[in-house]
Amino acid sequence: MKWLSLVLLVKALILGGLTWLGIIGLSPDEAQYWTWSQALDWGYYSKPPGIAWQIALTTALVGNTPLGVRLGALFMGSLISLAVYGVARAAELDKRSAIWAGVIMAVCPLGFYLTLATTTDGGAILCLTLAVIAVIRGPNYWLAGLCILIGALFKWTAFIFWPVLLPFLFFSKQMRKLSFLGGLALSLLALLPSLYWNMGHEWATFKHVGTAVKEVKGGNFFDFLAAQIGLLSPVFFILLVWSYFFSKKRPLWIAAAFPAVVLIYLGFAFFKKMQPNWAAFLYPPGMVLIAWVCCEKLKKGKVWLYVGTAISLTMVAGAFAPLPYRYSPLRQTLGWDRLSGVLNDAGYNPQKDFLFSNKYQNVSLLSFYGPEQKRAYYFNVSQTRKNQFSYWPQMHEKEIGKTGYFVVLENMHSSDASWYIHHYQTLLTPYFEKVTIQGVYPLYESYGVPVKYAVIFKGIHYLGLTPQDPQKY
Repeated sequence: MKWLSLVLLVKALILGGLTWLGIIGLSPDEAQYWTWSQALDWGYYSKPPGIAWQIALTTALVGNTPLGVRLGALFMGSLISLAVYGVARAAELDKRSAIWAGVIMAVCPLGFYLTLATTTDGGAILCLTLAVIAVIRGPNYWLAGLCILIGALFKWTAFIFWPVLLPFLFFSKQMRKLSFLGGLALSLLALLPSLYWNMGHEWATFKHVGTAVKEVKGGNFFDFLAAQIGLLSPVFFILLVWSYFFSKKRPLWIAAAFPAVVLIYLGFAFFKKMQPNWAAFLYPPGMVLIAWVCCEKLKKGKVWLYVGTAISLTMVAGAFAPLPYRYSPLRQTLGWDRLSGVLNDAGYNPQKDFLFSNKYQNVSLLSFYGPEQKRAYYFNVSQTRKNQFSYWPQMHEKEIGKTGYFVVLENMHSSDASWYIHHYQTLLTPYFEKVTIQGVYPLYESYGVPVKYAVIFKGIHYLGLTPQDPQKY
């Protein structure tokens, strides 16, 4: 156990240090969740309230800094590995196998992602994994229901726990208990905060989820499969698949049931674009299978564990290497530390001016990285879908007659700047007495070539008009 604890401590210190030093900035989603934490509520446009409550707690301890935002991820990512160790012990694996299960979770790319990025996945995955322990040891469905209740406050995908377990009720007397319904009912209480918020906000969350489910943009089977292999690393992914060809006791079949659901996701990927992280919460119980196969079934299993660990760490190290920008997994986090400086250079004064943009990602980054962290506005001149900023105070309610700075954040070539200037100046002109371009500022260079820019416009004397609401969710 001390080796697992040491691995987790070293990993947390490295990732925390990189965040504290500013080497890895926040992603747009992390910045968005931070804005939610500054206005605590019972729910939000696209997610339950758990992630905002988490960030509010950690920033209260450390401050409104990138490390403050990510402190919860550093903690939860470590707990997930310990929970995987707990699943292994509950499934009657020996201590060495259980430690390896936790180490595999810690060193695979998914483990690093969950320890670095503050997302809704972390809380949901941790609680779902704890619920697996409760079922294997008991089954204690009431405790499992409490775990899923907390996990679903982060992300509703935690509810998949119940349909995955359902087949076991038909084939195992030990699993067949009336308390299954009690635990399920208890977990559903997680919906109440979001239901309350949605009652006063035109049921936006459910309309958004419904729209996402209906959308069909063409399948991405091979891209999705490659992403799943990348989350675990090739060796660990192959070992996970291989583990299904060995006979297992009931506890291990419970752990095995969750990664098996990925097959359903792969089926959907033939017809619909699937995001890589949509299946991420299914893998932690699978780490137990990898450790079990390598430590207790394969003669040279220990060699495969070392090879898998080496490849995983190489993949993670490669993500932090100075790759060409388009290939960098961290590209969404780079360059934002320059935002405050370029806004000052453009003439922005937070005491009397306001910031706004046409994408919620840009609005989120401007809110966190802008001078004095003043919340920016979402101004839908591009007629895109609604988001959380659509339900907060708007420019026409607070900023009439004032000067606003409109900021476009884009990955582009310098030769593209003229199109952006003409396009957005045309769109903004009806809403201000005068619109001027303040400059095109590079935010990040890859091999000496600027690849990410801030295009900043100054709108003088806001007239109070608003773009037409497209009613898109």
